[in-house]
Amino acid sequence: MLNIIFYIFLFLYGVIVGSFLNVCILRIPLKETIVSKRSHCMTCGHQLAWYDLFPLFSYLFLGGKCRYCKAKISKQYPIIEFLNGVFAVLCFLFGGFFPSDIVTVYNWGWFGYSVLVLFLSAILCSILIVISVIDWRTFEIPLGANIIILILGIVRLAVNLIVYGFDGDWLDFVIGFFVVSIPLAIIYYASKGRAIGGGDVKLMAVAGLFLGWKLAIVALIAGCLYGSIIHIIRMKVSGEGKQLAMGPYLSAGIVTALWFGEYIVDWYAGFF
Repeated sequence: MLNIIFYIFLFLYGVIVGSFLNVCILRIPLKETIVSKRSHCMTCGHQLAWYDLFPLFSYLFLGGKCRYCKAKISKQYPIIEFLNGVFAVLCFLFGGFFPSDIVTVYNWGWFGYSVLVLFLSAILCSILIVISVIDWRTFEIPLGANIIILILGIVRLAVNLIVYGFDGDWLDFVIGFFVVSIPLAIIYYASKGRAIGGGDVKLMAVAGLFLGWKLAIVALIAGCLYGSIIHIIRMKVSGEGKQLAMGPYLSAGIVTALWFGEYIVDWYAGFF
């Protein structure tokens, strides 16, 4: 029961954060503030009351329409909120965290670091959602989003050093910053930005700092596979052009590495 209650609250936390992600997705490309400006209907401009802003539930209660002008509300809002709630839950589930197991903890330093990493991973997934939608629409990854991921990586690295000292795996994270981003940067400058975007290079650098070098490679390979397969299908089915936004696919690769990367690395190492 304790585990169920924890994950329900975790899902609700993710849904609430997802509401803020929608604000970021809409306003960042428009260069609008994401802090001080009041939320409003995108059709009639009416400022929304507090009871119109309950994440997920307001959309369902209002039947997907604005309370004031009855215009349809984009399905993006509930989808992003729900998706972020699910991602928050999955980060902790795949991390193997269950509150009922706390009584068996024998190393509180390791336990605290593990929980922090899971929490930072949930934040990382939230930022990747913002990056994916914005890049999909504008072919541009916001610099601020990459900076936030950089901060997450620095926090993880710093706490890793505090808990494990220089005998830990801190060097893996430092190498992770460079192992993928340097080859991508060479491709970027050699192609003058035609083969890959500068935002993609920065994304893989800061993600590598958070993931470590092994998982950074997994993230790149997975992202390229997703991009090549899905975009070819889109070209065949919907007549999509050759240009594609790599941000969503790289983000999917990062999430794959985050949740399953260790298993993939162990599976690959089994061949040697």
